Amino acid sequence: MPVMKRPGAPRRGRLAIPAAVAALACLITAAPAQAAPPTAPPPVTGGELTEESRAVARAEDSGTPVEVASARTETGEVHAMPDGTLRLTQHAAPVRTRHDGVWKDIDTTLSARDGRVAPRSAAGDVSFSGGGDGPLAVLTDQGRSVELSWPKTLPAPVLQGNTATYRNVLDGVDLAVTAQVDGFSHVLVVHSAEAAADPALKEISYGLKGEGVTVERDTESNTLRALNPAGQELFATATPRMWDSGDAPARRSQGARTADTLSPVDPLAPDVRSAEVGMETSGSTLTLTPDQELLRGEETSYPVYIDPNFSGSKLAWTIAYDRHKNSSFWNGTNWTGSYANEARVGYESDTKGTSRAFFRLNSKELAGATVLSAQFQITNTYSWSCQARNVELWLTGGISASTTWNKQPSWATHLQTKSFAHGYTGCGAKSVDFNATEAAKRSAANGWANITLGLRASSESDTYTWKRFNSNPKIIVSYNRAPNTALAMETRPSTANDTACAVAPYVFVGNTDVTLRARVSDPDGDKVTARFHLWPTGKHPNDAADGVFVVNVDKTNITSGGWAEHTVSKDTLKKYEGFGSGGRFSWKVQARDAHSASDWLPTQGAPGCQFGFDSARPSALPQVSSPEFPGSGDGSVGAPARTPGSFTFTSGGVSDVVSYTYGLNVSPPTTKAEPATAGGPATVRLTPGYAGPHTLYVFSTDRAGNRSDTQAYSFYADSPGTPDKPGDANGDGFPDLYSLDASGGLRLHPGSGGGGTVGTASALPALGLKDALVTRRGDWTADSFEDLVARHADGTLWLYPADGTGRVADLTRQQVRQFTRPGDEGHIDPATFRQLVSLGDLGQPDQAASPDFLAVIGDALWYLPGFGGGYLDEGYPLADSGWAGRTLVPTGDQDGDGHPDLLVRDTADGKLWLYRGRAGADGSTDPLSLADDTRRTAYGTGFTPAAHPLLAAPGDADGDGVGDLWTTAPSAQGGALLFHRGGTSAPGTPVTVQNGTWGQVRSLT
Repeated sequence: MPVMKRPGAPRRGRLAIPAAVAALACLITAAPAQAAPPTAPPPVTGGELTEESRAVARAEDSGTPVEVASARTETGEVHAMPDGTLRLTQHAAPVRTRHDGVWKDIDTTLSARDGRVAPRSAAGDVSFSGGGDGPLAVLTDQGRSVELSWPKTLPAPVLQGNTATYRNVLDGVDLAVTAQVDGFSHVLVVHSAEAAADPALKEISYGLKGEGVTVERDTESNTLRALNPAGQELFATATPRMWDSGDAPARRSQGARTADTLSPVDPLAPDVRSAEVGMETSGSTLTLTPDQELLRGEETSYPVYIDPNFSGSKLAWTIAYDRHKNSSFWNGTNWTGSYANEARVGYESDTKGTSRAFFRLNSKELAGATVLSAQFQITNTYSWSCQARNVELWLTGGISASTTWNKQPSWATHLQTKSFAHGYTGCGAKSVDFNATEAAKRSAANGWANITLGLRASSESDTYTWKRFNSNPKIIVSYNRAPNTALAMETRPSTANDTACAVAPYVFVGNTDVTLRARVSDPDGDKVTARFHLWPTGKHPNDAADGVFVVNVDKTNITSGGWAEHTVSKDTLKKYEGFGSGGRFSWKVQARDAHSASDWLPTQGAPGCQFGFDSARPSALPQVSSPEFPGSGDGSVGAPARTPGSFTFTSGGVSDVVSYTYGLNVSPPTTKAEPATAGGPATVRLTPGYAGPHTLYVFSTDRAGNRSDTQAYSFYADSPGTPDKPGDANGDGFPDLYSLDASGGLRLHPGSGGGGTVGTASALPALGLKDALVTRRGDWTADSFEDLVARHADGTLWLYPADGTGRVADLTRQQVRQFTRPGDEGHIDPATFRQLVSLGDLGQPDQAASPDFLAVIGDALWYLPGFGGGYLDEGYPLADSGWAGRTLVPTGDQDGDGHPDLLVRDTADGKLWLYRGRAGADGSTDPLSLADDTRRTAYGTGFTPAAHPLLAAPGDADGDGVGDLWTTAPSAQGGALLFHRGGTSAPGTPVTVQNGTWGQVRSLT
């Protein structure tokens, strides 16, 4: 009876989503209309490359695959390939695990540990009795456990490899447990007829204790499930069975046995007898009823092996077998005495049995990708003969511990049929590749958490179809991520107006060449092609019979993150100036790579960006230069963001220029600088606030008041190189505050350092945040800046990438999604969140740079791990009750041990408690430590909602290395903002840092 760790447990963030620009089309619009929610990850900003992009570059340079180390998980690995693609290798079961921050190969060899016995390096948390009265076996996940106990005192075990044997637990009966990758198997070995006569074997009662789980029995398949209070399956069992030893010399050779085989018999041999074992649960007792005829029959060959067999796999495989139509063989257990079981397929004539096999493989890494090819690779270890027979691979529905012959998943899509025979004398075992491309494509397109594949014989009446397969196959997927929609568009001269690029008034330029420019990027770091379309407005070939493209050109080999440009001569523009468009032209751009393309910018179906051309008007542009921030047309990267730079304007040959009007990322510009003499230069000092592309707009004015066309000087500010300090939204080194009022207005309150003072608030663009939950801590976008996440009143969850100046924009937001699972398993409705706080990245071994969250749902506290790519992985409850009356305040690492902590207010009595994060076995922060009431310490009193409606702890304001606390006073008491100097054991005395209307604020973070 196998108990398995819950499916889908491995989770890792696909590499962090590349960051979005501060305003996607700010180079063509200063106040864009709200954009439709993007469906692809936001594009790259900052100078930082993701590890994935760096690996792609190294692979292209070296001509050899390069592993993306942060993408490594217990079951999979990703390599960047020399052709710019990525290759995912995903195993069905864990092949490695992480302990104390170091990846180690799976090693289930048992050794003594803290008075018990445990595997050296397994993916699951399992331990066995070292002898005595403690539980026989304990399997733990999420801080919840199942304990199986023998009713008598156990002797010290005999250890051999991954098996612990307890001799003579009954006269002539041994009890053996075997460690598996993330669980264990278990069998009673009855050595003789005399031993079988023991009345204790009529009904065998085990202690079965669930901590934090409820154990349910499926009567149809005779299996067990252990569920947490949220109904999530953490452990499951297969159908318990028993078998005798048969007549070994008479058995047909079934191939080599594995080293950890306990039973010397394969029950598929015709002389081996097997039967299902009755099973009942009552309270904390598990009762097994062996088949007495098999146990004590005259034809029984001893030893007899009586399961229950506890085993598990973080993903899963199983066999459906028509001789036992309602029996579950979850992860292959209960099929034989071997615990390195193999999958079975086809018809076996000796037993007249037909088998089918199913495998579930993690596919979250593929979400949103373009799948180029996929191979399902499995080793055929044994065949009935060397005569090839057809085996079919199918995409199927989901599997569970309740999967049986009579309860198979749907056989949804036939993928491939192959004819082969390996593993018999003269045709040794060999790997077989099936084409699984269609399955991987569907997974990528639909955001599936996993793929389930099934194997079956084309003919299930032909004994030559009988085959066995290794039970840990893998899927190898070649994939690519489509280029991002172009990050920005601009023209030279600039034609940006103060509304949007496709909305009047349209800016006209004089008789000059016009350069179309777009910044393009690829999340994989591939070279990008930019496709430009330009047409007389109203004359697009798709819309008008006489429509024409003035420009339809590809600019190739653009480095990801670089600018593509195409110059349209004034003679060409003049040719189409009178083409019924009043001199107006429209244009769009699309990013492409060798395999796929982005959406158009502006999006397909929307009007193009527009400008006007007037050949009758002369054009003269001022010129711009900067030693710190050179123009980015040649791919140059300037000084780090927040570095002051000098920008010099020259007249472009106009002798009587008396002023230059400029604006950094603002069009039309409004700030003036005057040259010392007419026609001379002027120099200004400007500080780009964030990493990534910037545009300085400049026009000149002569003595007569005539203004030039607008120059658009584009440059690129490098990343600061180190993440901002926690809570620092604008890069000045001090934690800042965001407030949300009752109407949904978001404001930034810049911190001023010592004493927790804050400066004048600035209103941020409307984001529709009325009645929203807003949180920030952690970088989703790999640009070193903390981002905002909001649960809107409509129940949707959105990421708002920050730009390093404290600003966020609706245009660059991305909906945070959840993976699709069979039956919508594991889906959490954000509308049920009562509170939501971001913790930053807890450093889990199977995700990369993805902030994690806590949410109060009902009365429970949930952990919601970030996955990256705009996804949340499957969450689970850390505590089942008592949290509706508490306020969560993420405070960062309060005690300096390298793990984030959590302040919690009891709203009933106003007490503050500090929950200290601690390391788990893998070296990352254990989420359970942030909900452990037994380890919390008192931190403060008097913080009732009446006295302090809001609390926030964004960071360390006074530089003492300890996070500080801000609270608000109610309006009736002046509505002040209060600062409490942080301490490791208590906050300081509150100091009023700003009076005003803080009592009207609804949310503070």
